[in-house]
Amino acid sequence: MIRPSTPGQPRSLRGLLTRAAFCGGLLLLASSTAPPQTSGFFQVSYLPDLSGLEYAGMDVFVAVHDAKDEPAELNRPRVSLLMSPQDPRGVLWKPQRMNWPTQPSNDLESVARIGGSDRYLLCESGDDDPLRTPRIFRALVTGNEIDIQTEVDWPVSISNVEATAVARVQNQFYFLYAERADNQPSTQLSWAPFNPGTMQFGAFQSVTLDNPDPQNTVRGVVGLEVDPGGRIYTVSAFDPEAAGLPGDPDFGPFRSSVWQVGRIRPAQGPATIDLDPQPTRVATIDGFKAESVTLGFENQQPTLYVGFDDENYGGTLRPLLPAN
Repeated sequence: MIRPSTPGQPRSLRGLLTRAAFCGGLLLLASSTAPPQTSGFFQVSYLPDLSGLEYAGMDVFVAVHDAKDEPAELNRPRVSLLMSPQDPRGVLWKPQRMNWPTQPSNDLESVARIGGSDRYLLCESGDDDPLRTPRIFRALVTGNEIDIQTEVDWPVSISNVEATAVARVQNQFYFLYAERADNQPSTQLSWAPFNPGTMQFGAFQSVTLDNPDPQNTVRGVVGLEVDPGGRIYTVSAFDPEAAGLPGDPDFGPFRSSVWQVGRIRPAQGPATIDLDPQPTRVATIDGFKAESVTLGFENQQPTLYVGFDDENYGGTLRPLLPAN
């Protein structure tokens, strides 16, 4: 932008300033297109993307990462324990060395705590390998260690699931899940009775869950949580890959929203899910790609936490305003 000259300023000085600004613009353009020099810079965080997150108590969380069972990613962390910030060091994490019963996990995208116990379900998404049957692992948290107790195949055929949860209705556990549903107006929210001891599932029921904000989120459900009262929370996200934006989608931009969509409640026979006439927006998170939501506690106050999978920006977690 060429600014008007200041009255009384010598023409030669005005020309010098204009040429200097022009040359400075060229230098700025050149520096912005040159490869960045990383010598002397330090990596901010080694915490990988959080594809799934579940509160474990005492400021500790169980997290899963979406590493694939392929040579380039075999050494990447798949399961971690996280601790919310205790001081300016930020989020702390402890990657786990896992004892997989058969072969390493492939694309873990969600984790669900079984009631208030120390047992968790670690769930593969079913994406990226149509010839592989996706699995669900039951894990036990003991102190600062996580051990796999058993694994089973997914009880139903899935395409790409990033959202699972376990709810307890009266004396029965229920397993819930929803497909991610890229660029679809709706998805199916499904649930079935579940025995965590035998890892057996009953008959599934489903209800159609509309994308609550299709103009701004192209992935309808990427996270799922059920609170002790049966209220169901979901996460939707904008991802440039799903939106078909040009450039490398791992650099963003991202956007996410957290919703309260309904409730699982007792009924004659198996529990039923009643969706709200309109979902309630709990939060909009601009610039971040949330992929999980979990109910924890902040200063003894029930609080929703969100886990982020920000691709090249890494992962982190944040509390939302106290849940009602």
